[in-house]
Amino acid sequence: MLDIDLELPHSYEVDEIPELPGTGQFNLPLLYFPRPKARPEHNGLWLRIRSSKGKPWVGVFAFLYESYPAMTKVMSTFDPDHVCIIAKGAGYIVNTAEPDMWQQIPITPVLDVRLIREGQLLLVADHTRLAAFDKTGLAWCSPRLCWDDLRISTITDEVIEGTGYDPTDPSVERPFAVNIRTGESLIS
Repeated sequence: MLDIDLELPHSYEVDEIPELPGTGQFNLPLLYFPRPKARPEHNGLWLRIRSSKGKPWVGVFAFLYESYPAMTKVMSTFDPDHVCIIAKGAGYIVNTAEPDMWQQIPITPVLDVRLIREGQLLLVADHTRLAAFDKTGLAWCSPRLCWDDLRISTITDEVIEGTGYDPTDPSVERPFAVNIRTGESLIS
């Protein structure tokens, strides 16, 4: 089931399209993220998006992979015109009024996504790294923080802390700490 979390102020509506219309065609523009090259056109998350500042459209957001823990979620961002879409691990930030203005989240698969209200950041995590988006787009991407199984435990005004797997000593989880403004690792 699709998790739609639009708790932040936003200028759009998002609905999942459970099936194609009986005619097989939409009366709205149909856009693919990214444009298909070697994948079936239908392989993705189908969403109807209605922006208060532009025309409605249908987006097909390519899946990354099918297996667990592939996350699928739609979230509002700190820019009321942009939406964050996670389609089975693939992440996208899209301007809903101008859908040609979008960017793919640079870490994959997206396994965790959180809003950091104090810093007005959208934080995403994969197995080993973090990335943060502010109102203007990608704010930072952290270096590799662990070898696998990254878990965020604490977020303060200054630091994001957590643990991850370290193959040099599998009996102990390796801690990490990241500067919330820059993504710089604070533990060497």
